[in-house]
Amino acid sequence: MIFFKRLHGSGNRRGMISFLLAVVLFTINEALCKLVYGDVPANQILALRGLIATIAILGMIQATGAMPKIGRMFDRHVVLRSSIDLLSSYFYMIALFHTPIGNVMAIHMSSPLMMTAVVAIVLREAVGWRRWIAVIVGFLGVLLVVQPRAESFSAYSILGVSAAACIVVRDLVTKKIRAEIPSSIIILTNVGMLMLVALTLALIEGWVPMTLRQFSFVAIAALCIAAGYLCTVDAFRHAEVHVIVPLRYTGLPLALLLGWLVWGDVPNALASVGILLIVGSGLYVLHRERLRGKEAAAKAAATPPP
Repeated sequence: MIFFKRLHGSGNRRGMISFLLAVVLFTINEALCKLVYGDVPANQILALRGLIATIAILGMIQATGAMPKIGRMFDRHVVLRSSIDLLSSYFYMIALFHTPIGNVMAIHMSSPLMMTAVVAIVLREAVGWRRWIAVIVGFLGVLLVVQPRAESFSAYSILGVSAAACIVVRDLVTKKIRAEIPSSIIILTNVGMLMLVALTLALIEGWVPMTLRQFSFVAIAALCIAAGYLCTVDAFRHAEVHVIVPLRYTGLPLALLLGWLVWGDVPNALASVGILLIVGSGLYVLHRERLRGKEAAAKAAATPPP
């Protein structure tokens, strides 16, 4: 642990390193699953990946001493969050298997824009005109990536949009989860629920024999998922949120590079413009959120106690 602390640093530096590593791990996971799909059914991939990831996460829970709280995985808000995440995962993976990895990741990154619109319309929180313009520009970018008139993959791209919308609902439910429930328990519920559903559907469809290469790809993807979750938790525990959240966009260049190297996918002109609009708008919304947080903190500090 001492060596890890020296290597990894502390505070914002540690959080940034952990989050960047998580982004890389999640992107590698998606690429490996996409490579296996076609020869192996989607449910079988998700079931096998989920089984291996569940075992790894159980080991993490045991190592961190959170095992006595494992019963909290059945907390109603944890189950609700995991159910929504289950839908998001299915929508995202189906979109991933049928569209370029860079495109579906760009669409997925529109979730901060959707969250801004939801808190303004549904929760009646004040959203300034600058952020509204950013949201509109970002949604225009989504349309350019989806390209509804393009017959080749628009339906699957819309599933990517649905996955991003589920993320917004999931994050709103997350705020209702009790603070004493460890993040590792929430992660276990997510992965375990997805694994059980996928395993049931895979057994109904019929299990397909896998080569050692295919099994290895899925196993590595599972370990990437488990390690990515661990790095994400570590990042949020050691760094300020506004420092690490914008780093999620660093996964997009990696996804575009992998898409080009492995599948020869190159976004067309409209999609390229759309990706830039989504990333630019998302980063601007996060920037405005950080400024609002600073202003609120300064106002609270200047207000005398009653």
